[in-house]
Amino acid sequence: MSFLPSSRYLSTAIATPVTPALRPDSERLIAFARHLLGEGVDGITVFGTTGEGPEFSVRDRMATLDALVSAGIAPERITVSVSALAFEDALTLARHATGHGVHGCLLMTPCMFRGGISDDGVFEFYRQFIERTGRDDMRLLLYNFPDISGVTISLRVVRRLTEKYPGIVAGLKDSGGDADLTRQYILSFAEMEIYTGNEVDLPELNPIGIAGTICGLANIMPGFMRALVDTRNSYEGRPMIESLRNADAILSRFAFIPSAKAIIADTMNDPNWLRVMPPMSQPPAVQRSQMLSAYRAWQQSAAGLVRTSDDQASTSNVTPIRIA
Repeated sequence: MSFLPSSRYLSTAIATPVTPALRPDSERLIAFARHLLGEGVDGITVFGTTGEGPEFSVRDRMATLDALVSAGIAPERITVSVSALAFEDALTLARHATGHGVHGCLLMTPCMFRGGISDDGVFEFYRQFIERTGRDDMRLLLYNFPDISGVTISLRVVRRLTEKYPGIVAGLKDSGGDADLTRQYILSFAEMEIYTGNEVDLPELNPIGIAGTICGLANIMPGFMRALVDTRNSYEGRPMIESLRNADAILSRFAFIPSAKAIIADTMNDPNWLRVMPPMSQPPAVQRSQMLSAYRAWQQSAAGLVRTSDDQASTSNVTPIRIA
C-alpha cells in the first residue's frame, strides 16, 4: 500500500448499481469505479451505507468484490464495508476481503439493538469479531455512525482495542458529525488512520493530521472533493465549504442515495443507475429533473473553486482534476 497517500486520502463510498433482479450490477460498478479513479479519487469503499451494503446478500457482496479485483481494480484501493446484522455474515465478509488484500474492512456495530449498549458491549463486539475472524493480517476500520447504529464509539473503547490488537485495529471512520469528537480521535490515536464522513470538516481537520475522508459526495463531485481534501486549512477551504453547503441544499430535497444515483445516471448517461433498493425510491421524474438542473447550475458556479489544469501543471505533477 506504499503508493497510497498517508494523508489527504480520498475514498468514494461508492454507490451500488442494481439489476432488475435487485442484485449488484458488477459490470456497471466496475465502469463507474474506473471513472472515479480517473477523476482523481484514491480509492473506493464498497457496500457501505451509501452503497446500500446491508441490503445485499453475503454471496453477492463477495462475488462483486471478486469481479472488481478480476477487472483490474487494485485491491489496495478498495475498502470493504463488512457490516451486517448477522455476526457470522460479517466474519465471512471480512475473511474474504482480507484474503484479497484490501485496504481495510470497515465495520459498524449492528443497528437492531440500540438501547442501553455500554462501552463494554461495544468492546466485546469488536473483540469477538477480531478473534473469530482469525486473520492477523486484517486491517480493521471501526465505523462510528451513531445515527444508524445508535452507538457512539468512545475514546475508551478505541484505546482498549488498539492496546489489545495493535496493527489489526488500523483506523476509524467517523460519520457522527461531531467535529470535536473527530478531533479527539485524531489527537488521541496518532497511530491510527482517522477518516471523516462529514466532508465539511475536512479543512479544519487537515492541519491536525486527519488521514482523509471516506465520503458519498465523491460519487457525484470527485473533482470538487479532491480539491477540498487537498485544502490546507479552514481559511483556504472556506469558499469551498460555502459552495458545498449550497450543493447540499439541492441534494437534500430528496434522500441522498436516490439523489446521488440520479446524478450518476445523468453523468454516465445510463438510466439503469436510477434503480435503488426498496424501500427507497426515486422521486417523480419532473422533480428529479428539477433537482438535476439545479445541481448542474451549482456545478458550473463551483467550477472556479477547483484549480485549472494550467494551475496544477505549474505547482505539481498531480493529474488535473475536474469537477464532475
